[in-house]
Amino acid sequence: MTAVAALAAFPASLLTIGFLLRGTLAHRVVAAPTADRWHRHDTPLVGGIGIFVGLLVGVGIAVATGSIEATHELLGIVGGCAILFVAGLIDDLFTLNPLAKLCAQFAAAGLVLAMGLRVEVVSNGLVATVLGVLWLVGMTNAFNLLDNMDGLAATLAAIACAYFAIDAVTVHPSNIALAVALSVCLACVGFLPYNLRIGKRAAAFLG
Repeated sequence: MTAVAALAAFPASLLTIGFLLRGTLAHRVVAAPTADRWHRHDTPLVGGIGIFVGLLVGVGIAVATGSIEATHELLGIVGGCAILFVAGLIDDLFTLNPLAKLCAQFAAAGLVLAMGLRVEVVSNGLVATVLGVLWLVGMTNAFNLLDNMDGLAATLAAIACAYFAIDAVTVHPSNIALAVALSVCLACVGFLPYNLRIGKRAAAFLG
């Protein structure tokens, strides 16, 4: 039932992006062509909104149907994603300086760890916390750097989350991990038809 609930992330992402592309936001929040970018046309930065909505819908339905519980760990994950989403949207609208972006990333990582998630490869609590923060902030920036080619970041995220979803039903059973991983995976897949278009320029970027 958890996997079925998470399936809603795909149409939620797909339809949200399609709706936004027809609205005024798509004309205001755009990536303009610059010397360090490959695209040649103004492109709406609404893909991230669709993916975040997909995550919320997939996880929300799983909670509403009783497939998973709204635990502190789940709230920490969704809350951390929300912090990064809001910071990213503000950056698209008004442009944040690097320090503000880094503070948002550390705040998101801190919230995830404060709500109960732990790194289990080491037994020392302080070392585990430091490793957790560095890992989360590092992965956030790694995907930011990957977002330089149509379809690259979203495809890699979808593949990684598909692996986590498989792991959540095989090696390390966890309905919460399954709901989050599958929701993110399918939300990214819902974005790809607008971003990875063979023979056509991208209709939307992640932002």
